[in-house]
Amino acid sequence: MRRVIAAKRGSEDGTRTREPPLKMFTFSLTLVRHGETQYNKDKLLQGQGVDTHLSDTGLRQAEAVGGYLRDITFNNVFVSNLQRAIQTAEIILRNNTHCSGTEMVLEPLLRERGFGIAEGRPKEDLKNMANAAGQSCRDYTPPGGETL
Repeated sequence: MRRVIAAKRGSEDGTRTREPPLKMFTFSLTLVRHGETQYNKDKLLQGQGVDTHLSDTGLRQAEAVGGYLRDITFNNVFVSNLQRAIQTAEIILRNNTHCSGTEMVLEPLLRERGFGIAEGRPKEDLKNMANAAGQSCRDYTPPGGETL
């Protein structure tokens, strides 16, 4: 007597036979935020319109992350096209033992949120604008800014 465990259509003798097991597909996704910039340190909004480089602290942070990720193989590297993100990714790749020659794909869609007229201004200004509009800072979109 033949035991039927899983269905397979089209058996000539009308019985159902076992399907081969499905192969699992796995992948890893590593997300890294850029290192500190002087704007971060000064609590100023950068958004998309202010394209600043990493501070000395940001460079050390990128080196530390690069050391931590040194033995991870990256097949693809997608990066915002802002300088702070590019610098961070370059340092990580330079420290990596498996990614020699891996090219970054610069993707504008990975930029952080645009803050319109609030860019380059203190974060406190954004909070004040939101309060004046009767909204929470999280839900507020400044003029010229990008909605969530």
